[in-house]
Amino acid sequence: HTTHDEGERLKLAVDEAIARGDHEMEQLAIRAAAPLTAYISRPVNSTLDLPSVVFSASNVLRVRRSVPYTAQVHVSVDNGEFVLAKTVRSGQSSGGRVDVVLPEPAARPGIHVVRLKADLTFDGTEQPGTPSWNEARKLPPVFYAVYDPVAESSAPMRALVYGPASTLVRDLDPVLGDEPFAAWLSGILSARRGKQDSGPDWLSQYCDERTGEAGSRPAPAAICSVVYFQSRGDIGQIWFRTADIRETEGSGVEWVTGTPPRFEGLVIRESAQESRMLSTLPSLLYAAPQSRPVGDASIAPSDIVLSPAAPPPGTIADATITVHNIGQGDLHKVTVHVGFGTDLTVRPASRQFVVDIPAQASAELKLQVAFPNGYGFVMAHAVQVGENAPHDSWMPDPTPHDACAFRVINARLAPVRYTESLFDAAAGCSGR
Repeated sequence: HTTHDEGERLKLAVDEAIARGDHEMEQLAIRAAAPLTAYISRPVNSTLDLPSVVFSASNVLRVRRSVPYTAQVHVSVDNGEFVLAKTVRSGQSSGGRVDVVLPEPAARPGIHVVRLKADLTFDGTEQPGTPSWNEARKLPPVFYAVYDPVAESSAPMRALVYGPASTLVRDLDPVLGDEPFAAWLSGILSARRGKQDSGPDWLSQYCDERTGEAGSRPAPAAICSVVYFQSRGDIGQIWFRTADIRETEGSGVEWVTGTPPRFEGLVIRESAQESRMLSTLPSLLYAAPQSRPVGDASIAPSDIVLSPAAPPPGTIADATITVHNIGQGDLHKVTVHVGFGTDLTVRPASRQFVVDIPAQASAELKLQVAFPNGYGFVMAHAVQVGENAPHDSWMPDPTPHDACAFRVINARLAPVRYTESLFDAAAGCSGR
């Protein structure tokens, strides 16, 4: 992402270099504006429900002179010959089920390695004075597994999805007993089962999807088995890590299975994600929604610290902003907007950060600021429910009034009533 953290810093640096007339940097930015990538929709799949492969060329970097390209993507399945799979245009995506897009071995039971290369043709005819060119790229491989629903030979692959069902719950949480997880879950849900509740469903997903940033591609490394269930209108998910994918020089890829599976976390509507103890599930289900643990982002004016505290006019100062989670639940992918300048009625210079903050913990953000007139403000606003938060854990801030704060810098140099004017312009933010 080029909208926050290091991605934002990179974009700012690239924009500055291009503005200075750095043509080499501009050419690199044009080539990187719409990176070509490939991904698999689900890591482990039945032959009756095959996954999709997607080739994405979405725009991630805005450049002054964009040059579109067309890419011919060639694939090799399990070290077979390379064949043309798709033609993709920059700014777009294309794909389909593996048995349609990839060569025939792609749908067979087993572990599959898909290697990719692409021939790109950049068309500069729409930009006067811009050349056209061709280039070849080797793309990172993608991995997935297919199992037969009944064949004994597919049992190890099926276990990556259904294995946690037969795992003793004490192997998932030491405070629990000796019954299999499926029986334990059934016992908990039976007392709360509604007429419209469907039975548990098991799926394979990348573990990174649970707490990863919305809209970003999950890391294709850790494999999770996820059981979805209903209980009187509550929709829940329980995640277990069952394997890790590692690339090797010899065989190309190694699936390292976890025995027993490892509890990764659970998600209940109107509650923060639980990442530590499976045994909390009954209490979460039986608790009233308003009493379930949630995260609570908080920033006070004293959490905004500059070094030096009173920087001379025009000099650069280091700013540290501490964002607290005063709630009882973990926070994932909180967006923190930071602005600094002199006049709040004019769009200030800004940075954006995305952070995870465990319950009763804090996160520190660091950036550099400057005030040409010698005085100004630094403002920080933490947003729990935003475009970066995981889709399944949108929990509004229970106390939004304490999630925004500003600090006046060198108030002695500022005009009369400057601080008061900031309070008027920053309605809802605490300041000092």
